[in-house]
Amino acid sequence: MSEQALFRLRVRYVKRGRLRYLGHLEVLHTIERIVRRAGLPYAVTQGFSPHMRVSFSSALPVGTASRCEWFDLMLTEYVPAPRALEALQSAAPLDLAAQEAAYIDVRSESLTAFIVRATYEVSIEFTTDVEPCALNRAISTVRERKALDYRRGRKSKRLDLERTLADVSVTWNDARTATIALETRLDNDGAMRPELFIAACDLLLAGEDYLGDPPRLDIGPYDYRTIKRVVVERVAQEGERPDGTAVYPIRCADARA
Repeated sequence: MSEQALFRLRVRYVKRGRLRYLGHLEVLHTIERIVRRAGLPYAVTQGFSPHMRVSFSSALPVGTASRCEWFDLMLTEYVPAPRALEALQSAAPLDLAAQEAAYIDVRSESLTAFIVRATYEVSIEFTTDVEPCALNRAISTVRERKALDYRRGRKSKRLDLERTLADVSVTWNDARTATIALETRLDNDGAMRPELFIAACDLLLAGEDYLGDPPRLDIGPYDYRTIKRVVVERVAQEGERPDGTAVYPIRCADARA
C-alpha cells in the first residue's frame, strides 16, 4: 500500500504506577496488543516477517513515570481521531492509557528525529531537613563539572551535561521535600539521565563525592545517602523551531518553517 493511501495517527499516552517498571520492549509489545484489541485498521510492513507499522518516542528509563509518551500508528483506513482514542483507551490499562490523538502528515519526520527537548520533574523526600543552599551548591557543583562518569555493567561511560542539560530549578514544599525540574536536550548522541544527576547531588550532600576510577555512579539501583524517596516523571517532550521555541508533537506541521 502506498504512503498516500495511509493515515498517520499520533498518540500521547502515560506510563505510571506499577507499569513504570516495564522495560521499553515490554511497553512496545503491550502497545501493539492494545492496538489490536482496539480493532484499529493498522498497516503492516512488507517482507518475510510483516509487523505493525508503529514507531515510538525515545525509550524511558525503567522506573521513570511519564505523562507524555508518544507513538505514531499507520492506519490503512481513516478513523476519526476521537473514535480511535476512545478505542485505544478502552483496550488499555489506566497506567498505560492514551490521552490524546491526532492525525499528522504521513511525510512528517519521525518522533525520534522531531523530539529534541524533554522536561523531567523529580520529587524528592530527604531523610532529614536539608538547607536549600546546600542542595543548590550540590547542583552547581555537578553542573560546573560539565560531565558525569558512570558505570553500565562493566563499561564506564560519560554523560555530557553541557549538551544534555539546559536548565535546573528547585521548588521546596518543606524542609524535607522538594521538586527538581530538569530541562534537557536529546539527540542521536544520547540524552540526560535524571537518576544519575540526582545520585551525584545526593553523594555531595552526604559529604562524599561521585568521582573515582571506576566511577561511583551506576546505571542500576542506587543506594541513596540523604534521600528517602525519589519519583522521576517525564512531563514534556517537544520539538523545536529554528528560533528556539518549542513545538508540541501534534502541532508540528510548521516546526521547520
